Amino acid sequence: MATHLIGSDGSVTMPDGYRAAINTFSCTLSRTSQITTAFGDTSQRRRLSKVLDITGSVGGTSIRDETNASPLGIAGHNISGDGDDAVGLILKWGGNTDCTLGFDAVINSVAFAVTQDGESAVTFNFEMSDANGPDMAWDES
Repeated sequence: MATHLIGSDGSVTMPDGYRAAINTFSCTLSRTSQITTAFGDTSQRRRLSKVLDITGSVGGTSIRDETNASPLGIAGHNISGDGDDAVGLILKWGGNTDCTLGFDAVINSVAFAVTQDGESAVTFNFEMSDANGPDMAWDES
């Protein structure tokens, strides 16, 4: 019998310096397609690139602690890093199962949202930056 993977069983492993109580993630795995239609063709022809890309976002509730450190890895007006700002992300489905997608990514933007009723959300948008591609494990045993 099939077991449905539900959202409350997921998790995200974020690198140090990015602090939030994560409760949502989304990611899109894509490959670029090129139109190769020639004169005389009556419909579109396309070829897929072999280069995989992953983009998406991780979101949740902002958290803080007594260290007075930003939850973003930002010091002053500079994002900390030496130009190679890729961080490791691990996205997990299904609780105790080993259904994971791990890859290096750059956090290219961070969005905050605060509502009058108290919600304080943060969203980290990412793009894969991993020449070796992602590590994917799908073990439902």
